[in-house]
Amino acid sequence: MEFRVNQRVRVSRDVRNDGTCSSCKSGCIVARAGDEGFVREVSEFLFRPAIMVHFLERNAVLGFREDELEIVEDYDPDAGEWRKVVGD
Repeated sequence: MEFRVNQRVRVSRDVRNDGTCSSCKSGCIVARAGDEGFVREVSEFLFRPAIMVHFLERNAVLGFREDELEIVEDYDPDAGEWRKVVGD
């Protein structure tokens, strides 16, 4: 799975704060399974890919590992439109 900026993604399982979210209490759930947001940035943290996701409803940006997210909509440059990803 390749993550790109502006893709719509869904959290695949409840994610707890591992200490990297400074505005959250350590160990508390920062994102619930099913929460949807948009990829804001794809970078690296501790030599592993990190996907920064913007959750519009609560105006929060949180970082995730690849295995914590699934792509809901992806851009098809050939068609010039957004398409739902099969397999939901």
